[in-house]
Amino acid sequence: MTDLGRNPSLGACGRFFWTKLTPWVIGPVLVLAATLRIGMGRWTWRDAVVVGAILALEPFTEWLIHVYLLHFRPRTVAGRQLDLHAARKHREHHRAPAEVDTAFVPIADLVTLIGISTALAWLLTPTTATFLTAVATSLALLFTYEWTHFLIHTSYKPQRAYYRYVWRAHRLHHFKNEHYWMGVTVHLADHVLGTFPDKSEVENSPTARTLGIEVQ
Repeated sequence: MTDLGRNPSLGACGRFFWTKLTPWVIGPVLVLAATLRIGMGRWTWRDAVVVGAILALEPFTEWLIHVYLLHFRPRTVAGRQLDLHAARKHREHHRAPAEVDTAFVPIADLVTLIGISTALAWLLTPTTATFLTAVATSLALLFTYEWTHFLIHTSYKPQRAYYRYVWRAHRLHHFKNEHYWMGVTVHLADHVLGTFPDKSEVENSPTARTLGIEVQ
């Protein structure tokens, strides 16, 4: 268990964050993609469309990954048990939400996610320039997700209204009911899809820590 102490400063959280591997995986690739794109120049309306599309999809991407991948329940397929690595690690995170080391995306899953998103960007964008725009934008959002999720699980106290909003919602997900408040950095999908109720209308879930799966 890693202990940042009670009420750490934002600077202390930032220094700890950079001792972890995930920002060093995301960061250099993000800087490379952004540098190459800026060096190419020739910005067009297509870049704006790519950025706008990724930003518009982000709330729903977070929601879908959280609901269907991270909360995936083990099941038997063709006589063999299927239990996704990302889901197993997420259950560990729910069991010990105060242990900030569990808040980081596992490296194997992070590399897979970057690979899939990069491949999709290559397939869906018409030019090298827009491909780089898509990669840089996606990685910037992934970096933001990783930092925000980590920070929520420290004891750093919210200082700004928006962070207080996402901080409260994510803690309700962990400590009140795991079936709601599925976003992390943004909750638009929760509002659209009905998973951001008033907390007074939601019962405390006995499986918020286990996700209904007992440790094997």
